Amino acid sequence: AFIVSCSQLSQETKSKVHYLTVLHTNDNHGRFWHNEHGEYGMAARKTLIDQLRVEAKSKGHSLLLLSGGDINTGVPESDLQFAEPDFKGMSAIGYDAMAIGNHEFDNPLDILEQQQDWSNFPFLSANIFDKLTNTPRYKQYKIFKKDDLPIAVVGFTTTDTAKIANPLYVSELAFKAPQTIAATLLPQI
Repeated sequence: AFIVSCSQLSQETKSKVHYLTVLHTNDNHGRFWHNEHGEYGMAARKTLIDQLRVEAKSKGHSLLLLSGGDINTGVPESDLQFAEPDFKGMSAIGYDAMAIGNHEFDNPLDILEQQQDWSNFPFLSANIFDKLTNTPRYKQYKIFKKDDLPIAVVGFTTTDTAKIANPLYVSELAFKAPQTIAATLLPQI
């Protein structure tokens, strides 16, 4: 999940009308390749996103491309490679950010770190904290500048992750209530 918020604006920016197109995908689950019916796949996604980028630009819109996560756990071709093709494909398509999904914890934390290294966009989760230090474990938000408009994108991960993920992989993490974290984080932003 994401919160997209416009940060403080200058007088000049306030007086200008801004249009923002937000494209969002989630629950990829290893669908890098198309299936036997020609459905899914990064190639089809890239074609569609490229068309939508051109359309947004022609209308004078800025664009953000976000993922709600859950890239992992789907088909063997992806699972056996820890979703490397998926993350590299998302990077090539030009994703701006990804909220960390519960399925990102289907593998050990070092795999999640490797997946971040494969990606050229940040993995966001404002509500995952290190239990020992009580500090955020992952980047909580990113501020993008689109057509002089600062936009804060805050990522959240479902608190159910603590119950449904492999306990070996999440035992050192605390999944705090998004509404509580948002209430303290948004005024800082």
